[in-house]
Amino acid sequence: MRAWVLVAPRLRMARLLAGEAVAELAEVARGVLLPYSQDLECHIRRYISGIIGWPELLRAVRGSGLPYAASWGWVEEPLLRRLRSLREKGFTLTVKCYGPSIGEEAALTTELLRQVLRVRLMGEVNLEEWKRLLNRGRHVPLEEGFVTLSSIPVKGAAVVKVWRYPPPPTDALSVDGPEAVKRYVDYIFEYIIPSSSLDEAYLRWLRSQPNWREAASRLWALAKRLGILKA
Repeated sequence: MRAWVLVAPRLRMARLLAGEAVAELAEVARGVLLPYSQDLECHIRRYISGIIGWPELLRAVRGSGLPYAASWGWVEEPLLRRLRSLREKGFTLTVKCYGPSIGEEAALTTELLRQVLRVRLMGEVNLEEWKRLLNRGRHVPLEEGFVTLSSIPVKGAAVVKVWRYPPPPTDALSVDGPEAVKRYVDYIFEYIIPSSSLDEAYLRWLRSQPNWREAASRLWALAKRLGILKA
């Protein structure tokens, strides 16, 4: 039995496609590995099993102290609802979460914010510190028979790419120089902060890329029809 890595950025649109990709593998896979905090695993399992509803899951996530609980629910809903529907159809996929604890995630978010502000306000890029932060949050596990959801490909598994567009700069950061870090920070301030959602931020950014403007316009229209963006 093999392992799969499902590559999809942290966008509601991409999670919708990821759910369908998992459905296509449901007959051969044993389970899924999700990039959420391990502290959320029991709540997510209860939701997918039908023990609690979506509002109860969101309350549990907010109560856990996850730093970005509001955006988490919006982005991950399509995938988790699809996993629940697969369980209702008789597919008994084991669900595991491989993300850091809530405490570790909160500490990482605080440190990352400190570095982001340092770049934005002072123009200083500490490459060693950025590398350390990225290494703390990028362990992607593989397990035989499991589909691992990740924003980056991983060696040693069959890679399933569900997103054929450039990834958001926040998902594709590689610390190979100060300019890469500055692009990451600019994306946060120029696109994420002024936007109502991560999807809107991404589409605005994609429309600014010379070779992707036409595709971005089509994707924007589709997102509106799906209710992902406001009309």
